[in-house]
Amino acid sequence: MVTHQRGGAAVAAYPQLPPDAALPVGGIVALVAMLAVNWALAASLASPFLSWTSLLLLGWLLLLLGRISPTGLILLLPLVITRGATTVSLLVIEAGAYMPEVNRLGEPGDASASFVAFTALFFLVFALVFRRFERAFLAYARSPLLDDIVALLGWPVVVLFMALGAMAVLDGLRGGFPLLAGVDRFLYRREYSSQLVLILLDNKFLFAAILGAVAFAPRYRPLLKTAAVLTFLGLTALYFLFGDKFFTILAEVAFFAMPLLLARRGRLAPTLLRLAPPVAALLCAALAATIYIYSGYGRLPIGRTVALVGERVAGQGELWFVASHDARRATNWDAHLVERNIDTLDDKSPPASAFANGVETYYFIQRYSPAKLAASFRKNQGWVQLTMGTEAMALVMFGYVGVAAIMAFLGALVAFAALYLRRAFVSGFPLSLFFAVWTFLQIYFSVQQASLWSIAAPGQINRLLLFVTIEIVLLAVNRAQILSALGRGRAAVFTRRVA
Repeated sequence: MVTHQRGGAAVAAYPQLPPDAALPVGGIVALVAMLAVNWALAASLASPFLSWTSLLLLGWLLLLLGRISPTGLILLLPLVITRGATTVSLLVIEAGAYMPEVNRLGEPGDASASFVAFTALFFLVFALVFRRFERAFLAYARSPLLDDIVALLGWPVVVLFMALGAMAVLDGLRGGFPLLAGVDRFLYRREYSSQLVLILLDNKFLFAAILGAVAFAPRYRPLLKTAAVLTFLGLTALYFLFGDKFFTILAEVAFFAMPLLLARRGRLAPTLLRLAPPVAALLCAALAATIYIYSGYGRLPIGRTVALVGERVAGQGELWFVASHDARRATNWDAHLVERNIDTLDDKSPPASAFANGVETYYFIQRYSPAKLAASFRKNQGWVQLTMGTEAMALVMFGYVGVAAIMAFLGALVAFAALYLRRAFVSGFPLSLFFAVWTFLQIYFSVQQASLWSIAAPGQINRLLLFVTIEIVLLAVNRAQILSALGRGRAAVFTRRVA
């Protein structure tokens, strides 16, 4: 614990952090060299074997991130999951999988190698920025007053989430659950879902993070922690019933587990081993639900089901595959596409404008999807889109140099969003967690979907400025509280409690 000293009394200012380990410069240089060699070989030899080496290099990258900043790696887990899945998808594509959304048959190439290289740039910038600013972001994250407020809000927050879940169950019992009724989840959301259910489904990551902060905080009693865990499990089961897919559930679990992993970041490996059985059970349930959905809700034979699941796996990396095959330029500037992206920012509904202008992943739908499938996307009016389009869109507009610049910028941006989330988890204040998770998710969405509006639209910026203003006020209140505790005997107690 870093403290102020006044009149012989110690006043908590920063949560206790271990000294930073030495930066593994040699490991970073070696990884970058191997990534370059792997990409060069993949571009010249085009062997499926090099997709596997790309996957191994991604594993090396994650180990290196754990050495640079274990805390940063924990908060990056949702993006680790999606990028790991995309690398596996590209492996399947380069083994020859068919991609129905873009009407292409996969083949060996450098898509896996180049994707992992840009992911390494993104993650390394993230880790270095996070490591540099972590201590500063945690200044005065807590105070005696804020701790008392957080303690009072524990039960009301959990009961609120229980009530939302119960009402969603009643809604599903009345109208049917998409998973059991065989209704497409996007059609259900657009045509049949109540506003209450949409609130539950659209905010699952937020609810998971807040419930995790209650379940794994030492300040709460065991009964409340148990209630938070059971509420999380119940909501997760509901998300299955409402048709959410494997990786969505996986990301939700990651947000819930973040507070536990942060509390045990010094002994991360044994903690992960202890979490492995329940996480494996959840993953098996999510995988079973996914297979059931792609089997036509139990109607299709196993061979056809496996083929459909394989096509879905290929969908995670298909946009980078087609872009890296059709837009192989070192530099480029597509002024028309840039202008269309900027035009979405001032629209009253930026997502609708992005759909109408044919930017983000909709660009690839218009360019590559078969006519019947493209018509289906248009009929859904933007409710359904493809995924993992940021690198692909950047390559089309700016070339490989542009991809590198954008991924470096996004790495720094995600780092600051993760630092905000880190501070919110330390405070445990539900309002701060709401703001921090919302901010993280907007940038997460931009990193996944090539959506400029989610980080640059005036409305989004105004919301972020409001959050920053509220956090500055909270920081000032916390600082005043800590300093005023001098001489009243509370400072030493609070110092022990935070440490």
